[in-house]
Amino acid sequence: MVVPDAQLASLVIQAGFTNQAGIDTVSQYAAGAHVSLASAILEKGVATDEQLGSLIATFLKLPFVQLSKISIPPDVFHIIPEKVARIHHAVAFARDTDGVKVASSNPQDQALFAMVEKKTSRRVIIYYATQRDIESTLQVYKTLLQNTIDELLKEDVSKAATTVVLEDPPVAKIVDVLIDNAYQDKASDIHIEPEESQSLIRFRIDGVLRDVSRVPKSLHDRIVTRIKVLSSLRTDEHLSAQDGKMRMALTEENLDIRVSIIPVSDGEKVVLRLLSSRSRQFTLTDLGMNERDLQKVTNAFNKSYGMMLSTGPTGCGKTTTIYAILKILNTREKNITTIEEPVEYRIAGANQVQVNPKTNLTFASGLRSILRQDPNIIFVGEIRDNDSAFHASHQ
Repeated sequence: MVVPDAQLASLVIQAGFTNQAGIDTVSQYAAGAHVSLASAILEKGVATDEQLGSLIATFLKLPFVQLSKISIPPDVFHIIPEKVARIHHAVAFARDTDGVKVASSNPQDQALFAMVEKKTSRRVIIYYATQRDIESTLQVYKTLLQNTIDELLKEDVSKAATTVVLEDPPVAKIVDVLIDNAYQDKASDIHIEPEESQSLIRFRIDGVLRDVSRVPKSLHDRIVTRIKVLSSLRTDEHLSAQDGKMRMALTEENLDIRVSIIPVSDGEKVVLRLLSSRSRQFTLTDLGMNERDLQKVTNAFNKSYGMMLSTGPTGCGKTTTIYAILKILNTREKNITTIEEPVEYRIAGANQVQVNPKTNLTFASGLRSILRQDPNIIFVGEIRDNDSAFHASHQ
């Protein structure tokens, strides 16, 4: 962190965002959740990303820029290669007679600035931008998925219809590219659907399924087998549904993925649910609520009793919204218990129960037990039956 936690706490108090008691609570949460004080301030809603960024920039005596609000010329943007930009958290966003303007969340990164100066033969003008803003802006680097897959297929077309060789291109690379592009697009799910003559790839983004690519039908079974191997599922089973999980090492994080495979008329359909840690970092203000709706939600979860329902289609952000609320409510004075299937994200300090039908630990039976655990707040992952609805509404 470019600003020490003690200094940041003092700046936030001086700016009037909270008092000493408030920052102490946030610091306690940061320590328990193993996150930075800056992240905790955002998660608890003490300040917005823009407010905190402006505050830090002023302290560093640097100009502040919000990249999300400006248009960056492509030739300027690509002054810093994608891999370098992701590692150094920096973006070149403008160029004029004064020099090249570079936004960075680490303004002390002299090696990067020297590289840009050498490459452009111009001086670098440093701006401060928040890490979240930079990470969001880096999506511009993403190329069209279909073009990428077509290039991979050209590398080894001869192998497309041969016996499955798990580690050979293009199958391994295609799976990696699909997951990486879905992650960069902030998709919640990847659908790989066999059709009569080809395989359709769709991403669920903001709750809506979107066609993103197609691959030859001859590659479909190999892609499915690759996913089965990565998620430790049976590769010789094609007529039954299978569920598993896998982990992919991306540049940004180790991504956990939930895998579901079912037989359909033209083969096996795969759905991958991406469980990104980015969802844990979202605050309510990050989720796009207007001021009126945000105030309604805030008033609701600040009440001493009652129930909130988060509803909507798959991938629309129900769980992310609830987790954002729980992070605000999660203090040492409260006993928070959840019952979920599965437990998608760990919440430090909360008691999270995993549904297990094999031991008769269902939502209904688990909820009955939780009510005997002296809870302050309960999160029920799904209300599937009358029994669960009754116990949830009568806590």
